[in-house]
Amino acid sequence: MDMQDVLKLMMEAETLKMVSERTGISENDASSAMAVVLPMLLQGMQGQAKSEDTQKGFLDALLTHSKDDTSDVKKAIKQSDADDGAKIVKHLLGNDEEEIAAKAKKKSGLDTKTILKIMAIVAPILMAQMGKNAKKEKEAAKEDGGIVGDILGNIDAGDVVKIIGLLMN
Repeated sequence: MDMQDVLKLMMEAETLKMVSERTGISENDASSAMAVVLPMLLQGMQGQAKSEDTQKGFLDALLTHSKDDTSDVKKAIKQSDADDGAKIVKHLLGNDEEEIAAKAKKKSGLDTKTILKIMAIVAPILMAQMGKNAKKEKEAAKEDGGIVGDILGNIDAGDVVKIIGLLMN
């Protein structure tokens, strides 16, 4: 399953229902929030992948999360470890976490606390799927040092927004 498939599954009604149930918001609000949150998290991943300071640790985290079962995204959302997710979000967004959540608040209309909770729920799933992709590429590249950049280099946050926009129509 590639990232486009994961993004599509995350925007499906049943998945949004799970996010809605976990956060206490409507499914429409969950949809609006996910449309804002997913590109922001992917952008954070790109930042981690491109930085020489964080690239190795990020690849290690991806490979660790690659063991997580995301074959059923709805189930993965339901069982997602929000505490671990909050740590992932902190790593991906760093000191900009609150500022990014505030931007998402403006776009979605939800409060910052709810935005951060949604990020914490979906971040482990994104890491797991990206980890599965990283593991495949790492095996194929036999420890090629540029692998993380290759995995995320072709994912543009603007493209994610367009994909999500198409899925919501």
